[in-house]
Formats: sequence, C-alpha cells, structure tokens
Amino acid sequence: MLNDTLNKISRLMYILNEFDKGEVCLPDVAEELGVTLRTVQRDLHILEDAGFPFANTKKGAYCFVEGFSLQRMRLTAKEAAMLALIGDIAHNLGGGFADTYKELRNKIVESRRNPFFIKIAKGQAFKDPQLMKILEQAVNEQRQVQINYENSPLSGRAISPLKIAWFNGFWYLLAYGKDETILKLRLDKIKGAKLLEASFTRPQKLEKILRDSASVWFEENRKIKVRFAIDGEVSKYFKKREYFPKQKIIKTNKDGSLMLECSVGRYEEILPTILEWIPHIVVQEPKELKTSVFEKVECYRRKIK
Repeated sequence: MLNDTLNKISRLMYILNEFDKGEVCLPDVAEELGVTLRTVQRDLHILEDAGFPFANTKKGAYCFVEGFSLQRMRLTAKEAAMLALIGDIAHNLGGGFADTYKELRNKIVESRRNPFFIKIAKGQAFKDPQLMKILEQAVNEQRQVQINYENSPLSGRAISPLKIAWFNGFWYLLAYGKDETILKLRLDKIKGAKLLEASFTRPQKLEKILRDSASVWFEENRKIKVRFAIDGEVSKYFKKREYFPKQKIIKTNKDGSLMLECSVGRYEEILPTILEWIPHIVVQEPKELKTSVFEKVECYRRKIK
C-alpha cells in the first residue's frame, strides 16, 4: 500500500513537471513510466479533480491551459502532487472530507496569490470503488463479467470488458457483446458485476480505434466518408486540432477556406460537432448527412419562431 502511494506521488510529480514544459502525450508518458495508458489517464483525472486545468490539444495529448503554470501558482511539482493526492483521498472518502479538501485547497491557492481563475467543466463522478475494482480486474486479466445493467436485456449476460473510458463527462465500459460489436455501457447504469472464469482475446486494433474516435458513438468499422467545407475565418482551428475522426485536409483555398474529409461508422459521432460549428461548416457529402443536418437546423428554427 505504501509503495503504491509513493509510486503514485512519483508519477504525479513527473506528469506535472512535464506539463510545466509544454504539451504532454499520454502514451509517451505511459511508456516512459512503464505503466498502462489507463493509469496515466487516471492520474490526469486526479489532477483535474484537484483543480489543475488542462486543454486537450489533440488525440492523446494535453497541456496546461494558456497562462497557467506551477511557477505562477508558486507551487513545486512535489507540493502540487501532494495536493492532488490529498484531493483523491478526500474524494474517495466523500462527504465532509471532500468539502474540507476544497476549503484547504482554496486557502493554499489564495495564500499564494494566484492571479488566475479557471472554471473547469465537471463530468459525472463514479463512486462505486468495488465495482470499479471488478471491472479493472476484468480488463487487465481479459476475463468476462456478468453484469446487472439498468433496464436492459444485457443484464445477466456475459460480456468481455475492453476498456473503461471517459467520454464527454461520463464514464463508460467498452465491451464486446456476443456478436463482437463494441458496447458502450454507462458505468452509472451498471448496478453490479460478477467476475467470470471465461477469458477472451482483446482486439489488437482497439487502441487505434479509440485514438481515432471523436466521441463515444464511434464504431469499429469506419466505412462512411464525409466531406466538409470550412470557412476561412475558422480554418485555423481545424488546422491545429482534429475535431473529426481520421480528419484530413484535402484542399486549402486561396481565401483560407478548407475542404476537409473524415471517416465514420455512424453519423452520431460527428453530428454534435457539426452543429457546434454552424454556420462556419457545410456538409458536402454524403447527401444523407447533409439532409440530416438541414432537418435539425430547420427543427430548431421552427421551435424559436
């Protein structure tokens, strides 16, 4: 137990030092530290919960938000790591401990006269450590589990857990069902799990599938090619960041506008992003997606009349 805690502090210190230098690629950190990518992602989540602000620069890569650094907080990496560790312990204890930690952290930050205020969008916390332990063991040992899933015929069935993933503010269990399609199961809807003796083989291309994903609505097979026109006034964002799975710039026009292409398995994965960038983005093809976007915009227009 003591060794685990010391290892966690060392990892948090290393990660914070790397962030203070600039952009951090999580797979590289995992390889450098000799741990799984999931472990590094969990460490990053601990730091986020402790109030350290990160920006997702590209798939698998993060940095401190612009203008933030440990130096400006007047914290050493060791102090920051200890602060994050205390926050993780308080979070697990719940109740008044979590509130006390927040008060303590605010006093520490205020006493150092930090000139920055960063509001971080919080997602849903998962507060069932016993269930998480079972699922982690199942993923690590490639063993099937039997789950009790809220209002679903999946309850009582054996599934093959592939990854525990965080998407858009929610925790999901990614798993193979009986037909080997990837299930996306909300952790808060899993009411219980039993570890089984049966084992399974994890697909070798899983990591690549996840790296290419834009949201939890990804599919293993990306057979649909989508093409967009991007206005010149926002094209700089699409040059710096991949908003869509397998995003590729296929043409840059003289006025700065772009022609962009991506590959998806289902439209739900990219629809929210398309709607977010309207009117600066236009779907060129396929016609089915173009019609779907138009209908959603028309539905909104009718509602506000």
